[in-house]
Parts: sequence; structure tokens; C-alpha cells
Amino acid sequence: MSNKALRVSEVSGGTAAALGLQMDDLILACNKIPIHDMQAFLKQFDGFTDKQAIEMRIKRGNKEIRLKGKIAARPFETDDKSEVIYEEAPYKNGTLRVIINKPKSTGKMPAMLFVPGYTCRSIDNLDPESPYKRIVKAFSDNGYLSMRIEKSGLGDSYGTPPCETCDLHDEVENFAAGLRKLKSLPYVDTNKIILFGHSMGGIVAPAVAAANPVAGVIVYGTLSTSWFEYILQMTRLQNKLGGMSTLQAEVSTKEGYEAAYRFYVRKEKLSQMASDTALLRLLKQQWEYDGNTRIYTRNAEYWRQIQDYPILENWQKIKAKVLVLFGESDFQAFSLYDHQNIVNTVNAAHPGSATLQSFPKTDHYMAASGNMQEAFDKFSSGKIKQLYKEFNPEVSDAVIRWSNSLCASANTSQTSRAEWRKLNTDKYPGKQDDICFIDENRGWYVNGYGSIYRTRDGGNSWEKQLEKKGTFFRCIAFIDSLRGFAGTVGTDYFPNVSDTIPLYATGDGGKTWNPVSYKGPYVKGLCAIDMVKEQYINHGNIAFRYHLYAVGRVGSPANMMVSHDNGETWESWPVTSGKMLFDIKMFNKENGIACSASSENMEESNALILSTSDGGKTWKQVYQSKRPFECTWKASFPSRETGYVTIQSYHPDTTVKEQRIVKTTDGGKTWTEHHLVTDAKAREFGIGFLDDKHGFVGTVNSGYETTDGGIRWNPIDLGRACNKIRIYKNADGKQYGYSIGVNVYKYISSP
Repeated sequence: MSNKALRVSEVSGGTAAALGLQMDDLILACNKIPIHDMQAFLKQFDGFTDKQAIEMRIKRGNKEIRLKGKIAARPFETDDKSEVIYEEAPYKNGTLRVIINKPKSTGKMPAMLFVPGYTCRSIDNLDPESPYKRIVKAFSDNGYLSMRIEKSGLGDSYGTPPCETCDLHDEVENFAAGLRKLKSLPYVDTNKIILFGHSMGGIVAPAVAAANPVAGVIVYGTLSTSWFEYILQMTRLQNKLGGMSTLQAEVSTKEGYEAAYRFYVRKEKLSQMASDTALLRLLKQQWEYDGNTRIYTRNAEYWRQIQDYPILENWQKIKAKVLVLFGESDFQAFSLYDHQNIVNTVNAAHPGSATLQSFPKTDHYMAASGNMQEAFDKFSSGKIKQLYKEFNPEVSDAVIRWSNSLCASANTSQTSRAEWRKLNTDKYPGKQDDICFIDENRGWYVNGYGSIYRTRDGGNSWEKQLEKKGTFFRCIAFIDSLRGFAGTVGTDYFPNVSDTIPLYATGDGGKTWNPVSYKGPYVKGLCAIDMVKEQYINHGNIAFRYHLYAVGRVGSPANMMVSHDNGETWESWPVTSGKMLFDIKMFNKENGIACSASSENMEESNALILSTSDGGKTWKQVYQSKRPFECTWKASFPSRETGYVTIQSYHPDTTVKEQRIVKTTDGGKTWTEHHLVTDAKAREFGIGFLDDKHGFVGTVNSGYETTDGGIRWNPIDLGRACNKIRIYKNADGKQYGYSIGVNVYKYISSP
């Protein structure tokens, strides 16, 4: 690219071929509008449609020429072994073009998302011999769905910012959008998704995988150290490969040191640096500075952000298997140390998860191009097509072998993964409401018949401890094997309920139950109990105190009962910030959230979440839906920061079908809505998460499971009207859980 024109580096079809453009032509103007850079050029094409008239003024050699013709859409790709599907993915205020190579088979299949290097070039209609196309085809030929997504502003993307203006964070968001699209495809096995990142894609791919679960991550030719270190070492190496003596190479490297330090470390503006004439010459000659905001053809911030990007931290967070590939003749991503560094970081966090494989005489483009000097000479002399032809098939073979092994392992894991299993319990005609366990064997559940059941063998068998006619037990909690509490919903909501006592207590493991006395206003009924275990020193010994919080109720009014002495004494007070209370989650004795509704009249009610910082004495609203006929129902916090709440919709219009949950990632301060399912009959009840990503929701007719933090949900059998899901972890870290609705179900995690 010159200062006043755009140089044609390749003619690959479409409008360029239709107009008769040739390599090394300089594009001076398009439809009489001067073209100074790629951004201006792409802007001209934003509104063009197929067969629209176009005129270009170019310079070919020493002659200026006007080329006239029509916009010619590039043909869609075809493939002999796969179906090529063109789709779109939402990004910012527009859409990105998605290209899918889908094997000609049925059923769900493993998938690969390709993440290319830094250049702003379309990944549509790739040269059949290019390394990118060879990797894509290797996957699709071996039964994997291969997906590419254009970078912002490229190809058939619409309404998105030009690639050259996007920074590194934009690019990570770009490919995260691609992963979301991939996971939404009905023919993709979401447990077998692999990211393949090349070059700078080796930084983007782990950033995406750190926040979004995948089965595997493969990278080729990337780095792990700071960009400042890398750029100096690369300059020194390539100076020598370019023919400089050792002294000349060192002098040249030192000349670039000041510019690199000022830009990457001290964060100086390019315009400030360019005020130095000598430095400006270096920026233009070595950094491809455009005199404005770009270096190396990209937004300068893209490069500067790499300096501070948490590259190894992202690798450490990844729970997927990792394959790191290194070409020994790669003069761009030349550091074996960097590649080994990635493997060491992953294996330190997750032993045995990462593998390094090196390929002798193989360069950055996966070509068997000879030693590093030979590879450099071919590249610098423009022999790109030759490098394409020299693609090393050992790379793609190794990638497929590793991916097949990974997916076979996923098959075994998936086969052995525990499922929810229905337990043998007494029949009940409707929704039972709560269940709790103190360890893997001992637990209790309650229902609207006034019944309390106990198990001593993990739910394999149950004994009825109590049946109290006229009582509707709604919630239950036990401190230990002897001390427990059962809350009732109260009168005037369900038929045949006469018991006005809100809370019962037992001190003998449930053999006998007695009403709980409390100070404060009358409590009509309760729907949930939560407790906080607090450690303290008692006469020099470690002891524990339990703080208990009970809230209710459905149908109003909203009240709360609290005990700070293991349930020995209780006090109550009204909650005025919401009209009903359905569930409570306390993080400690002062801070927590509650599920509520904005009105006791469901026709006017919005779903509501309340937050307290004084143990429930006062509450503030932190989330409110904008739709009538809604309330929240149950909450699950797999960690202190991440939590989920179900939203119930009672809308009488059956055309209103969307069901939603809400999610927080900042400990309940803010909440965002997520789609669950489009089904008017799938009114939600219980919710429970094994970790921040993997969880379950119960609805009137069925259940749903997510493994990606609520982005995608799949049907699962939790029985009808699953109202409460409890997840526990034993001393060895093994998870187990129980759910209750019409039936009781049990979950045990895989060993």
C-alpha cells in the first residue's frame, strides 16, 4: 500500500477478476472516491449489491486506467466430501459470515472452530492448497464439522466495524461469537468441540476457551511471553536471516529497542513518537505505520494490548485438553521455549492435559520448506504458492490423530457420566417442595400432605417420620443428624390447609416435631430456609455457630424469620421491598439475595430479586423484569460470584412462549436474562448448578441441562415439577445431588 493508493496483492475472483484487476495494480479511486487505505476501500463496498455498476481508477505501471464493470459476488464454496453451509452470527450491531463444512452424515458430530492469524483477510474461498484450507478439509474429511467465522468487516459480514480498526479484545469477542454459533448448531456434539488457533489465533483461541468450555484447544506457531520481548528477538533473528552480520543485526535491533519500549512499555502515543523524524522513518519502514492509528496493517492498540494480555493466565484457566504444535523452521513464531511454556503452564494446573509436538524443517505456514534459512528465503522472495504446495501432511495427520483420541475419550467419559436417577418413594399427586441432606447417606424431604420422610442410605429407602393432616410442609433444613426445621406454607393459599404454625423444629432427628416460638409479627407461611455456618473460638477450641434464615411466602405476605444461635431463638419481621418471597441465599450472616415478586397480584407482578447487606433487616431491589405475570422462584450459587435464578411466567396467552433465567457474575449486584426454552408450558421451578457452567433447571413437564453457563440448554429427565435441586460435595470433592418434584431424583458425579 502506498500513501495514496491501495496495492493489489492477489486477485482471487469475484469483482476483482470481473474488472480485470491484476497483481501490483494501484487502486486510486472507486466510483470516483479516492482510495487511500484498506478502510476507505472496504467502506465503498458496504452498500454494494450483486451486479451493481462499479468503476475503478487504477495505475498499472506508469499508466492510469479506468476499469468499468459490475459487482460480481464470489461463488460459494463447494466440497466433494462435505456440505458447505453459509450462515451468520450476530456481532456488535451487525452480523459475521459463518462458513460450515458439514460431513455428509447424520446425527451429532464433533466440531472444530478455526481461528486464523492476525491478517485482515477473508477466510471464504480459500486457496485449495493454503494451509488453512488443508486444516479445515482434514477435519471435515475425517467426520468433524469444520467452522470458520469471518473477522469483523470481512467477506459477507454486514454492519460490523472494519477489521483494521478492531483491537485484540474485539477479536476475542469475534471468535467467542463464533463459538456460540457453533454450539447452537443442532448437529454439533457440544461435548466434542475443538478450537484450532494459528499464529495470533494461538492467543485468541485460549482466551475464548478460558471463558467458554470446549473439549480441546490446538495451537500452531504462537507465543507466550510479552510482545516487547518477542518483537526484539524476532527482529534480531530475521535481521540475521536477511543477510546482516551479527554486528549489523545487533545495531539494527538496538535502533528498534527505543521505539518498542516507548510504545509497548511506556504506552506512548504513535503521534507523539512520530514527532521525532528519525523515529518516524523507523515506524514507517519497519512497523508499516500509516501516519495515523495503524501499524502492521492493524489498529495499533491490537498490538499494544498483546503486551499486557494475560496469555498464560488464560492457558491456566483452560480445563480442556491442549495440543501445542511447533515448526522447527518457523522464523516468525520461532521460540520453542514459548511453546513449552504453554504446555508447562497447562500441566501445572491440570496435570497431563497438554502435549507438545515439534515438526522438523516445517515453517510458520506448516510447509516442509527446509531449514529456517530456506523457509525465510522462500517467504521473503514471495514464493507463497510454493510454500502452499509444500504443506507438511504430518501436521494435519497429527492433529486428526490427537482429536480422534480426545473424542474417543469423551465418548468413554460420556458413557460413564452419572445421570439423574429416580428413587423409589411414596406416590404423591403433585409437586413436592423440598429435600435436604447432611451427608451422602442421611436426608429428609417434605410435602403438602404434612409428611416428612427420612433416609439413612442415600435415598435407596425412605421411612415416613410424620404425617400431620392439614399441614402443608414447604421447606426443610437440618444442621446435623438431630437438629432440623420444617416450614409450612400456611393457610388461605392451598385447599384443605388448616395449620397456622409457620415453623417446626426437631431435636431428635425427626422423630418428634414441635412449633417454634419467635418474637415479632405473625408469619403467615414460609417457602425456603437457608443457613450460614460460622466458625468461632469457644474456650480455646474451634466451634461452629449456625445462622438460619427462613422466608415466605407464595401468595404474600413477605416475611422473614431469623435465628443466630443454631435455631434456639427466633425473631421475625416483614419485608416490604417485595410482595412475596420464594427463596433465599445468604453468602454470610449479613449478605445475601432473595427471590421475590413486585406485586401479590400476578397479573401485575414482575420477577424481582432483592439484596441485603444487614442480615435481612433491609432489602433493595437489584433486578426486576419488565413483563407482567412473572415472579422469580429458586436460586443457585455454585460460587460466590456466579449465581442463577429461575423466572416463572403465568402469562395466560399461550403465544408467549419464551422462558428465561437470570444470571449474575458479580455476586448478585447485577443480573442478565438468558433464554431457557421456547415453550409456554415449560414453567420453571428448581435450579441447581454443579459449578459455574454446569447446571439444571426443573420445569412443569421436564428438566433442562446446560454445560456452558446458560448459553445453551438441552432436555434432561428430572421428572415433572422439579421444585428444588440440592447439590452437595463430600470430603473427597465428589459431588452428589437430589431433586424433588412429583418424584425424587438422585445425581452422583463421575469418579
